[in-house]
Amino acid sequence: RANNNSLPQGKMTMTMGGLVKPISRRGAPAARRPNPSIRSNQRAAVCGSRRNDSPFISSYHEDKKVKYRQQMKEKMKKWLVWGSLVLVIITVVMSRSSTSDESALRGAEQNIASMGTKSETNISPSNADNPPASASGGDIKPVTTDGGSDTPGDPSIVHGKTVDIEKGVAIQICSKDIVVNLADTSKYPTPYTPLLGDGKVPSDAIAKEVVLLKRDARFGGLGAQLNSFFHAYDVAYDTGRPLYITQDAWVMDTLLPLFFGPSHEKNAKLWTTLEKVLRVKIVENEGVLQLMGIKVPNYQPPHSLFYTRTKKLDATQIRNHRETILRQLFQYPAMGSGIGENVCSTLQSLTADQNDKKYSVIHLAGKGQNAWLSKLNTVTGKDHTAATEMQPDYVKNILKQMDMLQHNIFPIDSDNDPINSEIIARLSKDPELAGHIRTDSKANHIGGKVYLAVLADVYLGNPVDQLSLWIARMRMALGKGGTFVLTEKRGDQWVSYVDATTHLELYDAQKLGLWMG
Repeated sequence: RANNNSLPQGKMTMTMGGLVKPISRRGAPAARRPNPSIRSNQRAAVCGSRRNDSPFISSYHEDKKVKYRQQMKEKMKKWLVWGSLVLVIITVVMSRSSTSDESALRGAEQNIASMGTKSETNISPSNADNPPASASGGDIKPVTTDGGSDTPGDPSIVHGKTVDIEKGVAIQICSKDIVVNLADTSKYPTPYTPLLGDGKVPSDAIAKEVVLLKRDARFGGLGAQLNSFFHAYDVAYDTGRPLYITQDAWVMDTLLPLFFGPSHEKNAKLWTTLEKVLRVKIVENEGVLQLMGIKVPNYQPPHSLFYTRTKKLDATQIRNHRETILRQLFQYPAMGSGIGENVCSTLQSLTADQNDKKYSVIHLAGKGQNAWLSKLNTVTGKDHTAATEMQPDYVKNILKQMDMLQHNIFPIDSDNDPINSEIIARLSKDPELAGHIRTDSKANHIGGKVYLAVLADVYLGNPVDQLSLWIARMRMALGKGGTFVLTEKRGDQWVSYVDATTHLELYDAQKLGLWMG
């Protein structure tokens, strides 16, 4: 008993056999009976009535809850700040885009309005080539200036910043004089017409639908591509929509090897200059239009544009516009340093060691192109066999008339097709032509060949070749005579039946069909 009382109360008990064992669960309540001498509130204050009622534990949980609430408040503040900042940035970007587009529209309208007193340039005494503008906008009124000019070279506003437009050449290309002063629009031999019709400005400020040239597969050779490009202007006019071009559009690969240069830095200055030269709107990509909610109904790829014919424009309107754009473009010949990027290199290479700088170019079409001869003869109502065959008698007949038989003759081909060696051999064997035919395989890039032909003193073209017809149009725009591409025989002489003053035959779809540019 004495041993039993010496054990801690409530911990052990003695069995009948004298062994000590732990108190059973049944005996536990009695063993844990609270001491009456200790009040319940005192016991709760000291030990806690439940597991979490300890003052130390409860304090920890309260601190944790306070810290959690503070952290959530801080996170909410950060979320609100960043969310507000993102909304502000989106709003600013969208407002700037809208503002810049509206500025472009207003700027273009102001440019048109400030071109000076509008007047018509007479091509003929009857002024038959300059019909007045109709109320419907179906006819075009030539836009010219009586003084000054509206050529590239003026600063423009792009995204709120002034961008200087590149200055171009005026009276010389590749060190050769040209007749037309490209910088003086008031002296253009055909009316200065940067915009077709009533002068719709190419801006998205009010445009909901546009005609678009974007990244796509090119169609045909350089001549066919130029057709597709200029036909896009006609579609824009016929549909009453402005013309848009993306920076990666297929037409950039067509134009830049001839003008500005494929390696030209792609910056705001280039795009702004191109916008003013071409009178189009240039955007970074097609996604820009989608963000601005601008639609492109009935998109036409290059091959579709090639076969498109305007329903509202006549040959005079088309000529005035095409020649204006060409004169603007030729102010910026591609003069890059890369291989095949200097359009003057072919001319310089062929004439570098020559005291005689006068020369003629004969344009030889590839063998496959002459298969189109019968179709061309049908649509024109004339036989162009002599111009496609380039027999020695045909070449000599024209060169003698122009007093150019004793000067160098440079044959060129179409695009990258090899020169027809049979025609070259035939011409080289002729006693009067032998010694004057010169070729240079090193100067064989398309830009160099085009400029060599455009700047030639005499050019004999092949009418079945789309590029040959465009070279003729370029020469006419620059005021170059001696162009023989659409020819016929009158008496003993082969002559050009393209009117030297109006040259509307080069822009008449009724007379050229698929060859109309």
